[in-house]
Amino acid sequence: MEKLKAEKIAKKFFEEQWNDEKHLIHCQAVIDACVDMINRTNLDKDIFFIAGWIHDIGKLIDKSKHHIESLKFLDKFLKLYPQYENIREEINDCILNHRTEGEPLTIYGEIFKLADKVALHNDKWLEYKKAL
Repeated sequence: MEKLKAEKIAKKFFEEQWNDEKHLIHCQAVIDACVDMINRTNLDKDIFFIAGWIHDIGKLIDKSKHHIESLKFLDKFLKLYPQYENIREEINDCILNHRTEGEPLTIYGEIFKLADKVALHNDKWLEYKKAL
């Protein structure tokens, strides 16, 4: 039940901050890729739910440094939901290192970086891009 809660509140946070269709589709595709990759493991899905919805919000401030700016939104999220403070380090790693030049420090960051690339091949993402 807790996993579903993190997924819902992180998505709600995203929608309140930046309810953009393009990024809604992309973020969901990243989360889906992460969750698919960790199926049958004991890795914490909450990290991917939260990082997935927050990792690109920084584009609202500065597209080229969005990974850094997104950490400000993570701070805001964790002030609202301090029960997830204990996974901040892993979420930080996912957000900071998801770009091509990123160098993840955790298995979560490695998976997230790969998922951000895999998401570009997600069926819903490809449909969205084709319709443009």
